[in-house]
Amino acid sequence: MPVHLERHGGVDRVAGLLGAEFAGVLPPTVVRHEVGVAQRELSGQVPAGAFEELMHRLAAQRLRQRCGGGPL
Repeated sequence: MPVHLERHGGVDRVAGLLGAEFAGVLPPTVVRHEVGVAQRELSGQVPAGAFEELMHRLAAQRLRQRCGGGPL
């Protein structure tokens, strides 16, 4: 269970950071949704130490695409 709690905290941190970045552009529910999708897709696929960063990168890219922006 400790890993789940750490990941949940990571989801909250990532959603907060991306929520601030996309404030006024996308609703917080959309940001939280994309972070959750990234969490589910990456779970068990990447090392625990890289999980939060990769979740942030994946969700941020998808949010940029929703805004009409392409890859950076």
